[in-house]
Amino acid sequence: MKKQQLIDLLRADVVPALGCTEPVCVALAAAHAAKQLTGKIVGVEVRVNGGIYKNGMSAGIPNCSEVGLHYAAAIGACLQNPEKSLELLADLTPALLEQATDLVRQNMVSVQLDPAEKGLYVSAMIRTESDCCTAVIRSAHTNLVHLEKNGEVLFEKDTAASAGGSSDVVDELMEMEISAIRALVDECTEDELSFMMDGVEMNDALAAYSEEIPTGVGIADTFRKEVGSALLADDLMSRILLKVSSAAESRLDGCPRATMSSSGAGTKGLVVILPVSETAKTVGASGEKTVRALAFAHLLNRYINAHIGKLSPMCSCVMSSSTAASAAIAYLLGGNDAQIGWAIRNMSGTVTGMICDGGKVGCALKVSTGSAAALLCAVTAVNNAALRVSDGICAETAENCIRNMARVGTEGMSGTDSTIIRIMQEKQQ
Repeated sequence: MKKQQLIDLLRADVVPALGCTEPVCVALAAAHAAKQLTGKIVGVEVRVNGGIYKNGMSAGIPNCSEVGLHYAAAIGACLQNPEKSLELLADLTPALLEQATDLVRQNMVSVQLDPAEKGLYVSAMIRTESDCCTAVIRSAHTNLVHLEKNGEVLFEKDTAASAGGSSDVVDELMEMEISAIRALVDECTEDELSFMMDGVEMNDALAAYSEEIPTGVGIADTFRKEVGSALLADDLMSRILLKVSSAAESRLDGCPRATMSSSGAGTKGLVVILPVSETAKTVGASGEKTVRALAFAHLLNRYINAHIGKLSPMCSCVMSSSTAASAAIAYLLGGNDAQIGWAIRNMSGTVTGMICDGGKVGCALKVSTGSAAALLCAVTAVNNAALRVSDGICAETAENCIRNMARVGTEGMSGTDSTIIRIMQEKQQ
């Protein structure tokens, strides 16, 4: 991979998102279909894969007091603004929300799980009194692959591209060694990576939201109250816990502030960015070192996600994003390539196996746990305290540690999603 390809991948992969990405994806598919229609909407029929279903069931929606995919689908159908991509919910007005709510209350919206679809998949069919249009998104949250109106295909994409750059570039990234990714990042200048700081500014603002407005169930409020007490010292660990939990809790409760995403997900973006930026401030890292560390974390997040797969049975915000943050923190602390690899090894022996049971405010505790582990694993690694290769799924190289983490998710937990979804469906009944 060349330096410019790396920068282009980061620009495509690190983008603003408003709202939990799975409900937004459903809203986006509905918006694509509805934009082709005129007249009164009389039906919204959505089919999704298990990951979208699971992650959208309890997630909040910006500018809406309701949660879940039914409301997301109805809102997207009323907005009809797919050109806004992952920020389409910013256009939601009280009048449009009332229209969407009426669709749901009149039982005009259905959301069904499609068990045959294993990868990221949303099909939204919108019906008016005279017309019908279907939009299909696959592989990535913004990747429209099919658009059909009244049986006529308006748009078709033969291959489903990956989020954030071409699949060829991502495939090349997957084959790189972690040390080579780090070396390529170090070729970039501060000016070339200055846009990395946009994510710090955006996610810091999101983390500050709960200081002004009551949010979620009070997780961030609890940390905020206790930081500086006998229970939680006012140190780097506590500041990371507070910022990450506050941003995640606000976002998943439907906060109207955007987040800077990473590898196609907003929560992954804040888990990648905030622990790294807080560490950079604490150690007095230069601007150049800070943006390189952020870029390194985003690229590793993409790398690990590519191996684990989107919407894994495991919490990829912890598995991928916290592990990427740990490696980047080790880099900030002056770690060499071996020590950066040990941070990844330590994470593989610490957080592997945390389940994903959908997007909701409780994820604030999960990503806080992952972020705390990220700091601990980086600090131990740079002090040459590496877990043994013989330990569990740990491996000699960082690359093989990641492959083993991925195997646990794909092979070892193949039935986990089905069990989680059955539990969630039983609760709805």
